[in-house]
Amino acid sequence: MLFTADIGNTTITVVVYKEDRAILLGRINTDRRKTSDQYAYDLKNLLESKKCSTEGFQGAIISSVVPELSPVLKTAIKETLGVDCLMLDLGVKTKLSIKCVNRGELGADLVAGAVGAKQKYSLPCLIWDLGTATKISVLDKSGAYLGCTISAGIKMCIEHLGSGTSLLNPIEIKAYNKSFGNVTFDSIASGTIVGTAVMLEGLSERIIRDLGYRKEEVSIIMTGGLAPIIRDSVEKFTPVLDKTLINDGLKLIYAYNQGGKKT
Repeated sequence: MLFTADIGNTTITVVVYKEDRAILLGRINTDRRKTSDQYAYDLKNLLESKKCSTEGFQGAIISSVVPELSPVLKTAIKETLGVDCLMLDLGVKTKLSIKCVNRGELGADLVAGAVGAKQKYSLPCLIWDLGTATKISVLDKSGAYLGCTISAGIKMCIEHLGSGTSLLNPIEIKAYNKSFGNVTFDSIASGTIVGTAVMLEGLSERIIRDLGYRKEEVSIIMTGGLAPIIRDSVEKFTPVLDKTLINDGLKLIYAYNQGGKKT
């Protein structure tokens, strides 16, 4: 079995693969204060709750946008599963052509998602990643990573709106599709949830136009913890929801590096 984990600012997404099949998908809350022992406890509980043994693992791989937690989780994985962990960084082979000016600025989660999308979907493609931040990654017809857009995520918008105003409180984040509201909950939901969907559509249309592609030839993939909430609010595209895209990319990258690290 192979253990994969994507450490995000809000959650750690874990997928376990047995051969080519994902047999476990789970999430652990990201907490920068936790020790490796505490994360080892969380990992063991997650695996046990999914009836997955801690034995039989051949390896593990991590992507992370929280650098201080990377060594902590690596230690926790070693303690729990008894395997060393490959960290997705600049020294790891990805088979992804990155056209960004500074490759070191590109988040490991975006790299892994692009690797997964390049393997699984037709190109060109846009990846809508809805987590702590809302991101659109752009892959051209050859599968090269051209760049991305980054904006505040839904939860961040709602929390900051509530903390910065006296009369508006944070709301429950759930699927919503009304263009405007006549009570506070509906008004905030339409502005943030539907507003995010409209932003994704508008940005995607502009990206497609600027690249000279036709809308019908571009694949749209949604991933991230908040992707299911947004999907029903999207009207101009028919995106594919892929809950394991980033971890699928990590699985591929692990396989690419089974002869040593390469630049």
